Amino acid sequence: MACTLEADSLYKEYPGGVVAVKGVSLKAGQGRTSLMGPNGSGKTTTLSMLAGALKPSRGVVRVCGYDLWGGEWIEARKHIGYAPQRMPFREKLSGMENLIWYGLLRGLGLSESRRRARSLSEELGLSEYINRSVASYSGGMRRRLSLAAALMGDPDVLILDEPTSGLDPRAREELWHLIEVSLKDLTIVFSTHISVEAELHSDYVYIFNEGVIVTEGRPGELIEKHAPKPRIIVYVRGDAEPLPVNGVKPEVVARGVYMYPVEDPREGIRRIVDAYSLHGVAVERIETRRPGLEEVFFTVTGRRLEEG
Repeated sequence: MACTLEADSLYKEYPGGVVAVKGVSLKAGQGRTSLMGPNGSGKTTTLSMLAGALKPSRGVVRVCGYDLWGGEWIEARKHIGYAPQRMPFREKLSGMENLIWYGLLRGLGLSESRRRARSLSEELGLSEYINRSVASYSGGMRRRLSLAAALMGDPDVLILDEPTSGLDPRAREELWHLIEVSLKDLTIVFSTHISVEAELHSDYVYIFNEGVIVTEGRPGELIEKHAPKPRIIVYVRGDAEPLPVNGVKPEVVARGVYMYPVEDPREGIRRIVDAYSLHGVAVERIETRRPGLEEVFFTVTGRRLEEG
């Protein structure tokens, strides 16, 4: 049976009365659970409390049934692997030396740390680079090394804070393929501000905004509930005002950029072009956008995801 990670009514208040997380409750089991939201929405603070790195002001975290912030904290931490956005590696040491160091920190002996480091470097595609200094690693290799370091203690729960931050699209896909193939039996909780990443790589998603969870569910279910219609984005020339089409007023994305919800994209484009042509407004470009979690975020918060 997979290990479950649960949080009940987590709060985090900093000196000065700043409340970063306000009563967050969530549950994650085997598979991939994401915390999606803009920067500053409380995702990293929540993950830090789930990982045992930051003590909550109040609330309870249970890992495999053990109270992480109570008397069972030693047992609870044995089940957690945590990779923050910037893993504190020793740059002059090799990847292997860093992994051995993390193994020793997790209570493994020297020989077991070496064995585990070699095994993980092979599994995660690091073997070719493992004896080079970390200072020479690319962003993608650092992310793989962070995964390996988090896995040194053979955890049941893996917590990843923005695991693909700073990577190009190809490196992101390679890392996700690695996670989905090699780590599919674990309970994985990750944060992201990239809506497509949460949509493609989550079994379940919690959407954060201003320190609270505003909605949750399976990605497809959230899209169907909150953003079921395709959108057509129209780019018009000059300062032309947005025009209603069939009585529907568009959302103003920016000056001269307007978004219309439609049932049928092909018919919608025709009607939009006809309406603007009738008023003598030149349409420079039209895009069709399939609804996704970015639209869900806008629907439930009234904000664009990138505003955070």
